[in-house]
Amino acid sequence: MDKFFAFFGKAVLIITLLGGISYAAYTLGKSTSSTLKSGAASTTAMPTPTLDPGLMPEKIPEGAKKTIITAGLGKDSGLSFTKYQITVPEGWIPNHITTSEGTWVDTLTLTKGATQLKIFQAATGGAMCLYTGDADFEGPSSRYDSFVAITTADGIVLRRGSTNETSADYISKKGFTMCQKGSESYGQPTVFGHMSLTTAINPDAALLSEVDAIISSLKKLP
Repeated sequence: MDKFFAFFGKAVLIITLLGGISYAAYTLGKSTSSTLKSGAASTTAMPTPTLDPGLMPEKIPEGAKKTIITAGLGKDSGLSFTKYQITVPEGWIPNHITTSEGTWVDTLTLTKGATQLKIFQAATGGAMCLYTGDADFEGPSSRYDSFVAITTADGIVLRRGSTNETSADYISKKGFTMCQKGSESYGQPTVFGHMSLTTAINPDAALLSEVDAIISSLKKLP
């Protein structure tokens, strides 16, 4: 009988120890799983919001000296362009010419050194603007290798596009064309007219930023 109780006591002790070890293992596993889940949640990267550059145009600094120019043809010209207002910072030389001999033509040229921004209104044809990834178009079109999106003062979205080609002039130059966003595509001319930019072959980034600020100041007039 003494042997039986001794054996029984040992069995109970072993069962108790095994039970304690199992419970400890279960508790540790549960805690580790919870920690891992918590750690995964805390380190999950949140998506970075993307902003359309066309909705955030550069602005001419408030304190900068500037001139507001009114140009463009009215409804009496019979053309589908608009009169407009544009703000030009100091350092740019404006030249505005309007003629009505035979046909209406309005040209505003802004010059700063070798850089020239031109807005031209006349009875001319239009063309679709194509960019990387756009399918070819059967009709008048121009293709651009890159572009910068610009939004005008009254919400018109434009693209300043360029190609990798250079002119054959004795001084190498780089050309840009502004195209306006339509319901399904971009095209030229814009409501402000045909808009082009000519710069040195390697234009300064600060200068291009200043040009974009000028373009973004465009505003339609009644």
